[in-house]
Amino acid sequence: MSRYLHLATRLKEHIQMGYFASGDKLPSVRQLANEHGVSISTVQEAYRVLEQEGLVTAKAKSGYFVAKAKERIARPRESKPPQRPMDVSLWEDVLAMLMGHGVEASCEFQHAMPDMSSSTLKPLLKNIYELNRHRPQDGMSYGHVQGELGLREQLVRLTATTGCQLDAEDFVVTSGCQEALSVCLRAVAQSGDVIAVESPGFYGAMQAIKAANLKALEIPTDSRDGMSIEALRLAMDQWPVKAILVTPTVNNPQGYVMPLAKKQALYQLAREYDIAIIEDDIYGDIAFEYPRPKTIKSFDEDGRVLLCSSFSKTLAPGFRVGWIAPGRYRDKVTHIKYVSSSMCPTLPQLAIGNFIRQGGY
Repeated sequence: MSRYLHLATRLKEHIQMGYFASGDKLPSVRQLANEHGVSISTVQEAYRVLEQEGLVTAKAKSGYFVAKAKERIARPRESKPPQRPMDVSLWEDVLAMLMGHGVEASCEFQHAMPDMSSSTLKPLLKNIYELNRHRPQDGMSYGHVQGELGLREQLVRLTATTGCQLDAEDFVVTSGCQEALSVCLRAVAQSGDVIAVESPGFYGAMQAIKAANLKALEIPTDSRDGMSIEALRLAMDQWPVKAILVTPTVNNPQGYVMPLAKKQALYQLAREYDIAIIEDDIYGDIAFEYPRPKTIKSFDEDGRVLLCSSFSKTLAPGFRVGWIAPGRYRDKVTHIKYVSSSMCPTLPQLAIGNFIRQGGY
C-alpha cells in the first residue's frame, strides 16, 4: 500500500473510532508529515482521499476538519422507481453517446474496458498469431452453432469457480454479452411481457428490452446489496412478471455485490413464482474477493437461470466473445442465436480457449 493510502487509512480509522469527533480540527499537514516521517505532498494526498470519501472538509487558511454528519457524502440508498411496467425510452440519447468520439487522453464512462496494453495479454496475441500462421483455415470456416468446443470446455472450468457444475453442451457462445442478454430476453418472453429490472440498471440491457418490445418494471434497489426481495415479491403479486434481469455481482452502475443469502432468496422467489432469471455476470470475474463470488446460477436446480457473460471486461471487447449457460432454455436460445447471427467467428474463440487452457486467464 502506498504511503498516502496507509496514512489515509490510519486517519479514517481514528475518525471512525471516535478519536476525532464530528467538527474537530485535524492535525495540520506539517504536523502529520513530521509525526509520520513523510512528505507534505503525501499528507495532502491522504487528506484528498478522505475528502473524496466525505470524511473531512478543508477550510481556507484553517486546515482540515472532520466532516459533520450532514456534510458527509452518503451512498445512494434504495431507489424509488415508478411502480408500474413502462416502455423503455432514451434510445436517441444512448445512440448519441455511442456515436460520440472520445477526446484523446480522456476517461470515457460509457464503456468499461480492460487495459489492453497489459503484458499479460501477450500469450493471447501470440495464440492469434500462431493460429493465423499455422492453421489459417480454422479461423475462416464455419464453426459450431453453440460455439467452439475447446472454448466451451474452458467455460466449464471458469464457471466451476462460480459454484456451477456444467458441461460443455450447456453453453452457447454469442457475440458479446449484449447479444447474450438480447437472445435470453427473446427466449423467455414475448412481445408485451413484463421484465423486472434493477433501478438503476445497465442502459444496454434496457435497450435490449426495448428492442424485444417488452416492458420494464423497475424494482427498488439498494446500493449496498441490490434488488429488494420484498419489493420484487409485491411487484410480482401485482403484475405478470415474466422474468427477472439482474446483475448481482459487481453491479453496473452501482458496484455492489449481492450477498450470497440474498442471491439464494432471489432464486427461491423465482422458483416460487415459476419465472426465469437472466443473470448478467459480465463483471463477476473482476470482483475484489478471492475466490470470486458465487452466481445465482450456482443455486439453479431446475434450469430457470440463464447465466450470461463475456470476455469484454477481462480480455478485449473487440473480440466480441460472450456466452450463455441457458439451462432449460438451451434449445430455444440456440435457435434464436442461429436466426439472429448464425455462428460466431471462430478465430477469437480458438485463441481464447487456448489462452485459458494454458493458464493465461
